[in-house]
Amino acid sequence: MKKNTFIAISLAAVISLTPAFTTNVSADVNTDIQNQDKKINDIKSKKTDLQSDLSGLVADLEKAQEKAKSLQGDFDQTGKELKKLNEDIKSINERIKERETVLKDRARAMQKTSNSNAYLEVILEAENLSDLVGRVSAVNQLVESDKTILEDQQNDEKALKTKQTAVKKKQEEQATAIHEYETEQNKIEAQKAEKEAIVAQLASEQATAENEKAGLVNAAKAASERATALRAATSSNVGESNSSSSKKTSTTVEAASNDAAPTNVAPSSGGGYSSMMAAASAQLGKPYSLGASGPSAFDCSGFTSYAFRAAGVSLPRTSGGQYAAASKISASQAKPGDLVFFNYGSGIAHVGIYVGGGQMINAQNNGVKYDNITSGYWAKYLVGYGRVANF
Repeated sequence: MKKNTFIAISLAAVISLTPAFTTNVSADVNTDIQNQDKKINDIKSKKTDLQSDLSGLVADLEKAQEKAKSLQGDFDQTGKELKKLNEDIKSINERIKERETVLKDRARAMQKTSNSNAYLEVILEAENLSDLVGRVSAVNQLVESDKTILEDQQNDEKALKTKQTAVKKKQEEQATAIHEYETEQNKIEAQKAEKEAIVAQLASEQATAENEKAGLVNAAKAASERATALRAATSSNVGESNSSSSKKTSTTVEAASNDAAPTNVAPSSGGGYSSMMAAASAQLGKPYSLGASGPSAFDCSGFTSYAFRAAGVSLPRTSGGQYAAASKISASQAKPGDLVFFNYGSGIAHVGIYVGGGQMINAQNNGVKYDNITSGYWAKYLVGYGRVANF
């Protein structure tokens, strides 16, 4: 008790003897508060500007998605047009064959009676010279008419095939445009992630100023890492070293694909993999639609997200995001259940599920299918593999 009293008296004495010190400390604290308030206001101002930028990026992303959906609609319409042309070509070929059969039968009949006898019958049965000229003219016209009809049908077939080639080229151009807009979306997503990372960093600084730093620092770090990974996913040379050996000489636009499960594939074990693959294979044959995540239609990342969700695994929504989230592995390490990524030249723009045996199941322009990734179209753009779950 005496000791505490002594300390209190001593402190009072010190304070009473140093009023200037107390005033200076108070002034310093006020200055610090003012500086901190200014810092917080500056941070808030920067955050407001960045939020405005983010709103613009969201608007750009929505425009890109709408454009891509429009392109997808054009692609689907061209597919219907191509299907109709194929049917018309098949029909006209059947008519040509039928007409050729009639001509051959008529020629055989003429051979049996011999041409001279046939014309002799025409002459003998004619009632007069005028009738004879008419009969000969009719036979010649009939033969010439058959020949003209056959030539017209062949010309029609040629015209249809020319149009078929043009429509196929148009469809290839549309598929390329869809790929470009998918890549553009990933780029906007990366820019958006970079802005979000800066906003998160500013929020962390504001939280530090307001004594709420801990949670937001981790969020800022995670956002920064995600932005870095997404930025890497949009690089034109992403995975270049991993995929150079896979890019063979292939120029066809359509990958060899089918709806049947590949054979001689050693499946991964575990209920998670089985659940994921059951969900994936159940979607075979369903159509592709940009931005769709099932269950009636899918785009590439919507399909992988849907399948892995059945195994309790949540994936980012875009192919670039999934690439950023995946642990990169080599081709020799890849096993069924890993993701496989592709780069058309401007960053990650397609993803599928590796099922082993050099094949994947994926949602591509022609719908949900199995595709070979070791040769042909997909091998040309293969980047590498990523693991998002340990099945």
